Amino acid sequence: MYYMAVVFAIAVGWVFPILNEAATIDTAINATTTGVEELKQRVTDLETMMTNLARQTMSQQLFVEERIRSDGHSGVKQLRDYTHGTSSYFDATHIGKAVSAMHDHSNYNDTLGMGETIVVMNGVEFRTRHNDYRMVQPHPTSKVFRAVVNLSPPPIPPAVLSKPTVDLQITEMVEWFRAFYQQNYTVRDYRPYFRPAMCYMEGAWTLDAKIQEPFASDRHNLVADSWLDLQQQIRYTSYTGNKDLKENFSYLPTAIISINETTGKPVYAQWNYRILCKPYSGDIPTSYFRQQDDGPYQESYRQPLSRVLATRAARFRLSEYSDERFTWFTLLDKIFSEIPGADNNPDLLNEAAFGQDIYSQDSSNFTKLNTGYYHRMLKTGAAGAMGTSSVFRGFSDEMLFFAETTQPLIAPVAFKSCPNTTYCITRYSRFTYAIPLEVVYLSPLLSWNPYNLSIYASNKIVYANGRSGSTTNATRAYNGTSPNSFYYLTPQAFYSSATGESDPADTAGGGVGVLDKQGNIRNVSASGIPILSLPNLPGIGSIRFRYPIPPVHAEGSVAWKEIEVIKNRMAQMKTTTGGSAAYQMELYPTLVSGNHYHEFTLLKSDYDAMISGNVVSATTSQANGHVHNLELWLNPATKVVEYKACDYQDVCWDQHPKNIKIVSGP
Repeated sequence: MYYMAVVFAIAVGWVFPILNEAATIDTAINATTTGVEELKQRVTDLETMMTNLARQTMSQQLFVEERIRSDGHSGVKQLRDYTHGTSSYFDATHIGKAVSAMHDHSNYNDTLGMGETIVVMNGVEFRTRHNDYRMVQPHPTSKVFRAVVNLSPPPIPPAVLSKPTVDLQITEMVEWFRAFYQQNYTVRDYRPYFRPAMCYMEGAWTLDAKIQEPFASDRHNLVADSWLDLQQQIRYTSYTGNKDLKENFSYLPTAIISINETTGKPVYAQWNYRILCKPYSGDIPTSYFRQQDDGPYQESYRQPLSRVLATRAARFRLSEYSDERFTWFTLLDKIFSEIPGADNNPDLLNEAAFGQDIYSQDSSNFTKLNTGYYHRMLKTGAAGAMGTSSVFRGFSDEMLFFAETTQPLIAPVAFKSCPNTTYCITRYSRFTYAIPLEVVYLSPLLSWNPYNLSIYASNKIVYANGRSGSTTNATRAYNGTSPNSFYYLTPQAFYSSATGESDPADTAGGGVGVLDKQGNIRNVSASGIPILSLPNLPGIGSIRFRYPIPPVHAEGSVAWKEIEVIKNRMAQMKTTTGGSAAYQMELYPTLVSGNHYHEFTLLKSDYDAMISGNVVSATTSQANGHVHNLELWLNPATKVVEYKACDYQDVCWDQHPKNIKIVSGP
């Protein structure tokens, strides 16, 4: 434009002033162009720097995960502490009062109690909210992300339903439970009516932009507006030591999962988890559950392994083998092979392993593995550098199961493969992970309704007008039942007693009164799924319905494995020394705060010291939601073993008699 101005200036005789001004403008434009180019270069450098920092952040995340993977394998790491003592083993580990903080909500038709836990899954450490999960399974037909359906209760034995009276139905039903308890299907084939389901925890890196509730619970949910808000709440509670009383916070980490190759921008992923249950097509004999020797609980409560078996602190390992041996494809693998990943009912997926097809380990020949179902091992078409073709998914992670998925909300991971020097391809794989939590046996009690009580969708009808479940006052008895916290169908007469271990987190009471359709009061008990049948069955005792089998993160460490060797060797030593023997003792029952009693163990060395005139200490088992700390002595006046103090008082607050019942001894 300024050259046209020069021509015009010549015409009017102003050539030199205009030329001078043109030179000034040209210099300014050159300077401006140089500045723009410098600015562009600086922006490019900043973008490159940010991309490199994002890649370094990814490397640091990988470093942390790899370090956690080498410290142990996937599993429960820690529970919230509620106790302390003179030694570290009084603190909670993966067991507090119960394995994984499990407790009862058997007044719900499909809810299993489980508190907060810190879990490691494939190197990702996270903290759950209070779980209390519902028994739902992946949808059998829909591929919609996170689609689930409720588990169906097993049928009621026709031999029970055919009985003309409730009393006769009760008598017959007890026999079916006896057959299950004794695992004797030759008398009554209980297997179609006591069905096992595997409950498991599933985790994955997701691309959810908005906060998503991980799984259904009638009692708990995430309380946050966004993922950032959730993390801020966790930061606050960790910094201040405060606790959300409803336990509705989770620590679910965020990570940079990849870099957009076009824009250089980081792609963020959010870790999330859920708990589901999948019925197993076959039977799982209860003899396959091998009780684990978790020492801290036994030492804290002075409970031998045999007594722990009847408590919520019993943890198991599922194995069809009764002896110590190497194993490969086991019953646990068969169970998980029926559990689909996030595709729910996946088509054949067969994620290629560095150019090799993947085959099922459960086959003597080469059958392609559908990697859309959970598995922890596989076979490849050719042997690797170590000369083997069988591979575990985890580098050193015994209990971690993998499942491939096509769900776009599961974050993909890219891998560049170059079959030859002229051709490369980038693969994108999506996976979810799972660990076992517990095997739950569904029983006919879930639907057995011999009094034909009304079942309402809303529980407000049940307790309307101040009804409290009275067993004597018709105006105070519940008006029918509801699956949501008022699921009482089982006749109280089905049980022989209402005593047993309890927990403050339990919500099911003892027997309650419910009006039938004719207005009669029926005394009934909760019909949901307890850990142990708290009321004893006549002639049988207590039956376990929940078998916790969560792996423990520390089990994958070298130190844990060495300790296990020492335990096994000590167990094999047949010793008869007095110090290893023990007396089983009880506090006599009391009716205060509900009919209950407490058990405890006293080592023979402590017993001998007490007989010699010394005072010894003992902590009882939990019953009716509490324990007692005792100071024991041999009363010189009566020559009877008594407690000298109970909870630092002369008499227990709930009035247990001072005399001690000796149940057994060496």
